[in-house]
Amino acid sequence: MDLKQLQYFVVCAQTGSFSDAAKNLYSTQPSVSKVIKGLEDTLGMQLFERLPRGIRLTVQGHKIYEYASKIINEVNVLENMASSGMTKWIRISLNPSSWFANQFVDFYNETYEKKYHFQVTTAGVQSVMERVRDYMDDIGFVYILSQQKENFLYELSKNKMYFEPIYETDVMLYPGRLTELYNSGKERAELEDLEGIRFIQNYQDEFFDIGAVKEDAFQWKDIDISVLTNSDYIMEKMLKNSKVANISGSYLSENKEGTTPGIPLDLGDSKVIFGFILHKGEEMDQKKIDRINELAKKKKAEGLTPEEKVEQAKLREEYIEGYRRSVRHHIEGIKIVDEEGNDVTPEKLRQVQREKGLHGRSLDDPNS
Repeated sequence: MDLKQLQYFVVCAQTGSFSDAAKNLYSTQPSVSKVIKGLEDTLGMQLFERLPRGIRLTVQGHKIYEYASKIINEVNVLENMASSGMTKWIRISLNPSSWFANQFVDFYNETYEKKYHFQVTTAGVQSVMERVRDYMDDIGFVYILSQQKENFLYELSKNKMYFEPIYETDVMLYPGRLTELYNSGKERAELEDLEGIRFIQNYQDEFFDIGAVKEDAFQWKDIDISVLTNSDYIMEKMLKNSKVANISGSYLSENKEGTTPGIPLDLGDSKVIFGFILHKGEEMDQKKIDRINELAKKKKAEGLTPEEKVEQAKLREEYIEGYRRSVRHHIEGIKIVDEEGNDVTPEKLRQVQREKGLHGRSLDDPNS
């Protein structure tokens, strides 16, 4: 599987016709058909239904298209970068957190003159892990309970990622203003204080996705979560005007006037660990990126020597190779489910996932 196959596939999906795609690609209809057939054989699945008038994506094809179009867009951006110098785009995903938000604002202000470009996405722990794993983001900021750390690190290591802790704090309880705890004067809250209280949590919550190691450790199933939301506004309105509470690391801004104050929640030796996720050793050396910039500027100003042209091509290919790898990561991570919820992932793809332990599949279970 290569970028040409993905490019042809995306154009075919967008035009709904091999012949129209051929015109857009400055190719021929037989050539386009051959490329698509080769991609289908490689993936072990049919991507298009061949109709009397045109083509239509299959269920599997729709899923592949979601990922392939993202990859092609990324490559187009990279090719533009290679001709005009490398734009410093940084893609970040993070848990909803005032602490992370404050850190990002500080970083942005400190690097303002460097003209970085940022893409920032909020997500839960599992989603952040997947986004970094699949090269959708360059770095992921998460916070977890210390009792979850063992499971968390294991999941990261399976996908060649690592976690760098940067901050540790107590778990915080934010009681709503209409709860008895709000004016209780408590400096610390105990688990028994949570009895009878209903909770509002972010549905992308940092603690929902990774299980605790010990069975007797604090579990979310032990509390009454009555509202799930992804809205800061709803969260604060509910805490100010109803009998709900929130548990998090530092979800609410302590500096915002009128915000519900947090009370440390005593969970024994359990703490909230803030940190970031990265891939292991797959980043391009900054010196090489600087050299790409240098060669791009020289090409515009005075042209390159034959040796420099070879060097530029090699460096450019090395940089784009990271995104080629991401194509395979995206495809291999796909699980295809039909409208009735049945797993219809092609067997060829299932086998790859069994070998890598993805989606709960295992070589020990040929039916997984």
